[in-house]
Amino acid sequence: MNTVLSSTPFPVPAFGGTDSNATPAEFLEFLRSLITQYLGDACPRIPAANKAAWITIVDGLTDHFLGPFPSPDIVSWNTMQEKVEVTAMTLEVIGRVFRRVECIYNGSEQLVRKLFARLLDLCKVLDIWIDSKICGETTLSSYNMKQKALALLTLILRGLGDNCPSPSDKSDLSWGVLRAILKECIDVCYDLLVPSISLTSGTTVALFRTPRIIEFEPQDDLEIVS
Repeated sequence: MNTVLSSTPFPVPAFGGTDSNATPAEFLEFLRSLITQYLGDACPRIPAANKAAWITIVDGLTDHFLGPFPSPDIVSWNTMQEKVEVTAMTLEVIGRVFRRVECIYNGSEQLVRKLFARLLDLCKVLDIWIDSKICGETTLSSYNMKQKALALLTLILRGLGDNCPSPSDKSDLSWGVLRAILKECIDVCYDLLVPSISLTSGTTVALFRTPRIIEFEPQDDLEIVS
């Protein structure tokens, strides 16, 4: 495997036979090894002292594999099975991190906001795939992928509401982060009901930034395109 950027704590695969740091098969094995060694049901819970390393891993996975997902007018479902498998395993790993790492919600506010935006966008695109009815009903069908993404999104939001940090923790209170996310969604709905620009098929809805309704696609981390 080739050297990757220091900010990426794992080998990044490429799809379609291009040069990369790892093949999709190698990367899937890497993700499975994380579950086997650290995140499996029989593994001990990961202490808060190791939380930063797992936040870095989840942040990297989110950046590389929960970005824009291809729509049916760009590619067929059967021709991107490697990407589908890696995305599904990424969802599994992230879910296990949020279930098994102690205090994972404390100090990860920006990551949680990013995950919310990326997962919401993934669910949106998978809804388009489901409506198109052109992908096979396999284990990794668009419907099952949507259920995985929605389950992870629900897990994270519920975790924010249930988390009770210690009085000595200086990070933002989780319920405050949850409230900010919900308020952002309400504000987006209002902006769509009373838009400042004409809404077209190319209109972009960007979360956690102003303006939220724009005519081009932003390139920052916290975005959702509709």
